[in-house]
Amino acid sequence: MDQGDVALLIFAAVSVGVLSQGWVEYLEHKQRKQAMDVIKASIEAGREPPAEMYAMLRTSSSEMMKKPPWTEVIVFASLAVGFLLAFALMPSTETGEPRMPFLVIGITMAATSLGCLALALFRRDKR
Repeated sequence: MDQGDVALLIFAAVSVGVLSQGWVEYLEHKQRKQAMDVIKASIEAGREPPAEMYAMLRTSSSEMMKKPPWTEVIVFASLAVGFLLAFALMPSTETGEPRMPFLVIGITMAATSLGCLALALFRRDKR
């Protein structure tokens, strides 16, 4: 794989992640809009809106973000191990292969994993 292929692969992975998150947000918006329409129709008809609709509006993605970031700890730790292994197993710089980016990215991923671990361990509201 040359550098162009690697860059294209990274771009594709990031694009899939961004588009997936956008799709999730759109579906959540659509669900909330439907819940608001049901509440509005119930009020206009003179009835009490179903309690489930209010519960649906109360649970938002921000509440789901309150969960401890254990998944992120595992993902970033795995990435750190992979990049640090690539750094360790890559031939020396005598061959012309640059190793330093693997070390920098590996250390960055390890630091991010440790940050997520600290967030997961030292949360104020334990569930």
